[in-house]
Amino acid sequence: MSSEPAPDQFAFELLKLLLQVAWADDDVAHSETEALLAFGQKSRLSAEQLELLAACLAGEAPLPPPNLGFLKTRRLDVLRAVKELLVSDLHVAGEEDTILEQISALLR
Repeated sequence: MSSEPAPDQFAFELLKLLLQVAWADDDVAHSETEALLAFGQKSRLSAEQLELLAACLAGEAPLPPPNLGFLKTRRLDVLRAVKELLVSDLHVAGEEDTILEQISALLR
């Protein structure tokens, strides 16, 4: 068995982190929902993972915590994806700026 994590594991951990970011301002914009679902589909997540993602985006399920230790190994990829999500709804709220700074610090 390879010690390399599966690409979909990175995608799922990243999506769990992006869910936290999307909910940082207590509101998930339609464009954020679409961007996250599209990323999940493009990343070939399982049907179960996509269902969890959709339920979390709809506020119908608790947000699963991301594995930050795992995400630290691809810090730049994570920060780039977070920034893309933050600008996807055409504005960056103060809370979202704060969470981007916090994520950057957590992944050091």
